[in-house]
Formats: sequence, C-alpha cells, structure tokens
Amino acid sequence: MSEEQKLIKQIRTGNGEAFSQLVESLLSSAYRTAYLILGSRELAEDAVQIALEDCYLSIMRDVEIRHFKAWFYRLVYTRSIDVYRKQKRNHVIDIEDNPEAIDKMRSESAQEKAEEMETKQELLQLITSLKDDQRVPLLLFYYENLSIKEISLILNENSNTVKTRLSRGRKKLGEMVKKNKHFQMEENSYGI
Repeated sequence: MSEEQKLIKQIRTGNGEAFSQLVESLLSSAYRTAYLILGSRELAEDAVQIALEDCYLSIMRDVEIRHFKAWFYRLVYTRSIDVYRKQKRNHVIDIEDNPEAIDKMRSESAQEKAEEMETKQELLQLITSLKDDQRVPLLLFYYENLSIKEISLILNENSNTVKTRLSRGRKKLGEMVKKNKHFQMEENSYGI
C-alpha cells in the first residue's frame, strides 16, 4: 500500500492532519496550474480551494482514488475550467498585475531580469493564445514538469493524444514565435 493510500485511510478515520500531509506538497503546483489557466491570483485561489473541498469530500465518500497526484491535478484543472467558464472572460496575463515580477525588476540586475521576464511573459502570452487542447498540455508539460502519462490522466485523454497535442502546440508556437517581432530581433542578434 502506497503512502498516499495510507494517508487516505487515515483521513477516512477522521485524521485531519493526514489530509494536510497528503495535499501539502501539491498545493504550489496546483495553484500555479490554476493561475496559468485563469490568469488571476484570486480566481486561482478560488479554484484550488474548491478543488481541496471536493477532494476532501470525495475521500470521505470513499471514492476510489488510484493515482492521487494525477487525480488531484485533474480536479484542480476541472475546477479551474469551471471558474473560468463562470467568469466568462478571457483575461490576458499582464506583467503589471504581477507584483513579484515588479519586485524582481527593481533588484540589482534589473535590466537582465526585466529582459528575461519580458521574454517569458511574451512567450506565455503566445502560449495562452493557443487553443485549449494545445495550450493546457504545453503548460502542464513545460511549466508544471508533468510527464505525458500524468497529463493524460489529468486530461482524461490517451497518451498518444497528449503527444499529438504537444507536437501540434509546439509547431503552432514555433510559427507564432517566428511571426513575433521581438523574437525575430533576438534570433537575428544572437544568430539562433
């Protein structure tokens, strides 16, 4: 029996501390996933909170959970989509809305960090402009460092489908990068 399964059994017997132990290591990544989908701290916090509540209730209802990590990320993903649909708006992530980025830009090597952050921000904006079926696998694979198998479990898709969507997403992103003037300038100046 895995450590996760032991903790789930403890939760079902009323051990509240076991729930904290079970989800604690997954929270930052779950929040990041929700934030990348929703583009808002408040909405991401709401989505994760709803996912945590649903997770606890499912455990207490004796729902069979084989791969907890993948199941939990799938739950976060679906609750994030629910929140997104509820808001019915397409919010573009803006560096000005990110206090951490502003703090980093004011540090010692602000110029380098600003350029790096700007490039990451532009790349993230390009990724978020992709279709959902390409955007979500790219975000989970590159920003959350999840394996193709984990992504297939989260999205409830065949792993070959995930690979195809990653490939198509990379191809489309490559086309978008070539069309983007900022990336063309970097390519010309660095000889990439």
